[in-house]
Amino acid sequence: MMMNMTEADYESWRDEIHCGGYEEPNQGGEYGSQYSAAALYDGGWRSVDIPEMIALYKLSDEEAEQIANGLRKIEQGNEEG
Repeated sequence: MMMNMTEADYESWRDEIHCGGYEEPNQGGEYGSQYSAAALYDGGWRSVDIPEMIALYKLSDEEAEQIANGLRKIEQGNEEG
């Protein structure tokens, strides 16, 4: 799935991943990865799209794992609801 993303959107998204969402840089944490996953989910990305995100945005293994886990939680919650 190819999503349209402007350069500004991409830079903002990368900052959110690297800074843990709204948290201070290098703090990481559960909230940050949940925020990023929710924003990606709202943009149409799903956990099955992780390989494409890794290729497009050069995510580290840790970033990809955090995002995939967050997306899976959202997807599971939507299936139950």
